[in-house]
Amino acid sequence: MAKVLTFRVGIEGLENKIWRKIEITDRRTVADLAYTILATFDSLAYHLYNIKYKDKVYDCWVCIEDDHSEIPPINAVITKLSGIGLKENDTMEMEYDTGSTTTFKIVYLGSRDLEKGNGTHYPYIIDGAGRGMLDDLCDFELKEIVEDIDKKGYSKYYFTPGYERKIKYDYRNFNIKNNNTLLKGRILDIKNGYEVEE
Repeated sequence: MAKVLTFRVGIEGLENKIWRKIEITDRRTVADLAYTILATFDSLAYHLYNIKYKDKVYDCWVCIEDDHSEIPPINAVITKLSGIGLKENDTMEMEYDTGSTTTFKIVYLGSRDLEKGNGTHYPYIIDGAGRGMLDDLCDFELKEIVEDIDKKGYSKYYFTPGYERKIKYDYRNFNIKNNNTLLKGRILDIKNGYEVEE
C-alpha cells in the first residue's frame, strides 16, 4: 500500500524561522520532493540541485557529465522515495545553486497509509513559517536579511521574480492557504523546467 510521507524542511541557519512541514506520497520521486521544496520556498528554480542522504547524492541530472564529485550521483528523476530506505528521524540535505548555495535541512518524520482516492491531494503543506528563499543569495546572506528585519521591525529588501516586477521581501509574510493553492501548478512548472527537453 502507498504511504504518505511527512518531512520537516528548513533553510539552514533559519530552521525555526523559514520552514515547512510537507506531505508527499512515496510513489513520488526524490526529484518531486526537491520540486515541492523549491515551489513552497518560492524559488525561481533555475539552478541545479542535489539531495544528499546516507552517503548518496541524488542529482537533478541536468549536467551530470560535468560532475566531478567523488560519489557517483544517482538520478533523482527516476528514484522513487519508496526505494531509498527512509527511517523515521533520518536527515537529508538539499543544496540548491552551487554558486550561491541555499541549503535545506530535511527531517523525515514518518509515514501513514495513503487513504484510497486521495493520491491527487499530495504534495501538500500542512504547516510552516517564513515566506521563503531568495534566488542568487546564499543562505547565510538570507539569514543576515532576516536578522535585519527582526532588528528593525520592517523590511527594506526587494526581489525581482522576473519581467521587471519588484516585490518587497519580508520573510514574515507567509500564507499557507495561498501557498497550497499555487503549489501544484508551481511544482509542474518546475518539473517541466528540469525534465522536459526543448
